[in-house]
Amino acid sequence: DGYSEQILDSSSSSSTEQDIKIVKVWGWDQETSNEDDKEYVLFSMDVQLPPTDPDLPNQTERYYFQARVDRDTSQGSIAPIVLKDGTITVKKDVAETTKGRWGLFNVAGILSQFRYCGDFVAKPSSVSSHHDDS
Repeated sequence: DGYSEQILDSSSSSSTEQDIKIVKVWGWDQETSNEDDKEYVLFSMDVQLPPTDPDLPNQTERYYFQARVDRDTSQGSIAPIVLKDGTITVKKDVAETTKGRWGLFNVAGILSQFRYCGDFVAKPSSVSSHHDDS
């Protein structure tokens, strides 16, 4: 069904009701940029917001992540990756800011835009997940 399986890190602290909850991670896609010839990874994540969120309590929103891929080539072909210069966006219906109108047209539910939410960096966890096939 196109989503990634989450592997929980047992060494991390337990979550509380105040934390966001990752529901699913969707669609990993790696691309090489025509602008700088660097590799980028794109994926999205369904996140349930905590009941304390002032805008969307208990709501699930899809966030889109884009980041540059850096590899430590000294570790060979199974080198872990680090994601840098990552941005997070959310897709919102244009009708939310235009009251459903764009010029003479009613665009409610038709046009969307990505809005910047923040930055992120990702690196391999300290728990090794490499498997030896020998």
